[in-house]
Amino acid sequence: MSAAAPAPRGRFAGRRVLVTGGGRGIGRACALAFAREGASVAICSRTSDELASTAAQVEQVGGVPAVRVTLDVGVEEHVVRGVADVESRLGPLDVLVNCAGVFSMGPTEDVTQAAVREALDTNVLGTILVSREVGRGMLERGAGRIVNFASLLSFTAFPGRTAYAASKGAVLQVTRSLAVEWAARGLTVNAVAPGMIRIGTPHPAVVAGDLSEDAIVARIPMRRRGVPEDVTGAVLFLASDDAGYITGQTIAVDGGWLSYGYL
Repeated sequence: MSAAAPAPRGRFAGRRVLVTGGGRGIGRACALAFAREGASVAICSRTSDELASTAAQVEQVGGVPAVRVTLDVGVEEHVVRGVADVESRLGPLDVLVNCAGVFSMGPTEDVTQAAVREALDTNVLGTILVSREVGRGMLERGAGRIVNFASLLSFTAFPGRTAYAASKGAVLQVTRSLAVEWAARGLTVNAVAPGMIRIGTPHPAVVAGDLSEDAIVARIPMRRRGVPEDVTGAVLFLASDDAGYITGQTIAVDGGWLSYGYL
């Protein structure tokens, strides 16, 4: 008779986690971090090739298969079908990380309606739709953790970022609204606001106007850009039992950028 497989260990052993935008960058880092902590992980993205690559890494570090679903979080029927698919394969979700997002930049006098709609559909509508679908099950069970992705531009502004800033300002308010609406029913809803994170993907890393790389680093009190792994600690904390009395909050993971009065 073969020996039974060892029980998973870690802060999230036995928990089920969905990470949107899990195919690359910070989303991928979050999926891997939860897997290392014993969670069963599902990831979704619009890009199937990136999902396959991340799923293989999740399975390697976590030792269990990863669920992956290709969908666009800004399309309601995709979200309804995708969340149902995830929960049918993984089970009821304990944690949702809304990491899917798009970045846009350029002079406002040149901005197009399509660019504005994409930013709002993915960053705001996507956060609301996925939270709604996952939240329904969490509300029935009386427990759940939702972590959204805000931005430095939820709090401040840079030139040429009107659509993106509008969407991330809205994510901040969505987080607060869901938090106060669902707090008495066992859910917490918080957000992280990454700073200048070097993600190594086509997503633009520079979000500070026309500053040079040297000027950006000089503006960060810690004197370095962050990496995706710098963000995952805050995400795991907000999703953990240790954050059980925290809701409606946004943690800036920015190396001190927002606290620095220079420039």
